[in-house]
Amino acid sequence: MEPFSALILVVVAGGALLGSLASGLSGFAYAATTLGLYAHVLAPQVVSPLIVASSLMVQLMVMPMLWRRLDWRTAAPFVIGGVMGVPFGVALLSILSPDAFRLLAGCILVVYAVSVLLARRMPRIEIEHKAADAGVGFLGGVLGGFAGLSGVLPTIWCSLRRWPKDRQRSVFQLFNTAMHTVTLSGYAIQGRLTAEVGQLLLITLPALALGGWLGFRLYNRINDQAFARVLLIMLGISGLAMVMPFLAATLNF
Repeated sequence: MEPFSALILVVVAGGALLGSLASGLSGFAYAATTLGLYAHVLAPQVVSPLIVASSLMVQLMVMPMLWRRLDWRTAAPFVIGGVMGVPFGVALLSILSPDAFRLLAGCILVVYAVSVLLARRMPRIEIEHKAADAGVGFLGGVLGGFAGLSGVLPTIWCSLRRWPKDRQRSVFQLFNTAMHTVTLSGYAIQGRLTAEVGQLLLITLPALALGGWLGFRLYNRINDQAFARVLLIMLGISGLAMVMPFLAATLNF
């Protein structure tokens, strides 16, 4: 294997720092932050495994910092539903187009985030039922297996419940860790965890540790209201990250 160029090293490490900062702060959004950068310098077959593996590493690095505040009972229905939903999402790959779905989902996320931010008041869902949480987790797992969007629905759902930030973060942290683990296991079975992915992951580790630590320090400094705004902004960024490749292709960038 040829050595990586300086450009690849800078983009991969810089993207890892930005992505881990976003993930350390919000509990998700690593892929949204790094996908656009990595897609320009890495082969497509490397991008997804590297992003999932790096995102999982950030989740695991932040976990000890959040350990005493994790609400396992709240997160359990989401995780169980999500694990059950992933195989259904994978099955949809042979029927539907993930790219077309990402474009639609991206537009919806941007409109949702912008409209709520402009309104300055989020709607509220009063449902308190574990079956509903498991259903959201299941749909998140389906979207994760199909289009890599496992965290979107649980994030919106928990935000609309108006839970305290630690309770929301527990769901994001445990759910995304489980989904990344399942996805990475699938990649391993498919032979997509290559030596190149492993070498790039090693390169990102210092940046992942620094970004995750800084992001979590910021998380500790904000209140519930500020955390709600952060989630909306991250959802908007996720939507833009899904829409921009289609816009760039349309405009021949």
